[in-house]
Formats: sequence, C-alpha cells, structure tokens
Amino acid sequence: ALYIIGFQYTVLLGDTLLIAGGLCTILAVLCVYAASVIQAFRSANESPSVRGKAAYNRWYFYVAVWMLGYVLISGAVYDYVRNRYIEAFKIPSSSMEPTVLSGDRVLADKTAYQRMAPKKGDIIIFVFKDDRSKRYIKRLEAMPGDTVRLVDGSMQTVPHGAVYVLGDNKEHSVDSRNFGFVPLSDVTAKVRQIYFSIGVDGIRWSRIGKTLD
Repeated sequence: ALYIIGFQYTVLLGDTLLIAGGLCTILAVLCVYAASVIQAFRSANESPSVRGKAAYNRWYFYVAVWMLGYVLISGAVYDYVRNRYIEAFKIPSSSMEPTVLSGDRVLADKTAYQRMAPKKGDIIIFVFKDDRSKRYIKRLEAMPGDTVRLVDGSMQTVPHGAVYVLGDNKEHSVDSRNFGFVPLSDVTAKVRQIYFSIGVDGIRWSRIGKTLD
C-alpha cells in the first residue's frame, strides 16, 4: 500500500522531482519492509517458547525470507504501478532527436491526461495501431480541429477524437505522415523526464534528470 500511495503522490510532483519522488518511495518501502523483518526476528528471539529451539530462528533465515518476500511483492506492485501510474521506456531509435536520443530511458506518466487535457507540443506514448504490441514516442503536433498538411501537399482537418503526431527528427521518423491520425484513446502516457541515458560514448550524465517539453 505504501508503494502505491507513494507513486500516487509522485506523479503529482513537478517534472524535475519525478525521479526523486520515485526513489524516495522505493527507499521508504525498503526501510519499512526491512524494519518489519528485523522486528519479527527480535520478537522470535525474545519469546521463551521459540528462543534457541526453532531451527529456523537464525538471522540468515530472516534475510532469505526478506529477499524472497521483497521479490514477490515488488514484482506484483511494480506491474500495478507500471500499468496505472508511471512506466519506464527505453528509446531505441533516433526519431525524436535531438530532444530524445537513442539510448535514453524515460519516465512516462500514465495519469497525466486524467488530470489535464493533452496539448500541442506534448511528447506522448501511444499504441501503434498497425501492431498493438508496440508503443511509439512522438510529439503531439496537431489537435482535433487543427488543419495539417499531408505528404501529398493537401490540407486536412484532424478529425474528432484523434491527434496528429510527428517525430522531432522528421527525416528519420515514421509518424502520422505514414500511418495517419492517432486515436486519442490510444494515447497512454505523457513523457516527463529522462532517468538514465547511455550511448556508444558511455553514460550521458548530463541527460539524467532532464525534463522533456
């Protein structure tokens, strides 16, 4: 419960505090869980009926229980948080350069558009309609009712319930110019912050913590 509550509040923080909020939540959960295991060990040692008799009453048994429990619990909670609050994505392509580089790891807020309406300029994650197992990252270029110029030069109005998306690196991006408008219902998250970045030149320390707009 602490894990989930922590991330409920983390997504409400400013973009620059997103990583810090997530790390603080994870640390708090670890501390509380470790304290509960230590207390269980102490209670067992202080009990006359258990102290010195139970073969399992050893410190390494409690450490093993702690590790197993944490793996099982954190796995289930991680899936819940990823599906409802924040999901991390590794960027494999250069389609959003120079804003988002290949090798960046970003945090995407799945609650953002429950609190606010999407707007032009947002960097979003959406389901690729031709293969719904894939997620794409692009910039929201036009909203419903806006007029856009298509590849053939003609003008078209973005239909109700859809958006037009482009990659910042337009010469190397597969986007709405290729697959058309994206249903708003397929927009799953707003990308907010880079939490890690690595390329052929190693870790890009200057990009860690960078907010995206």
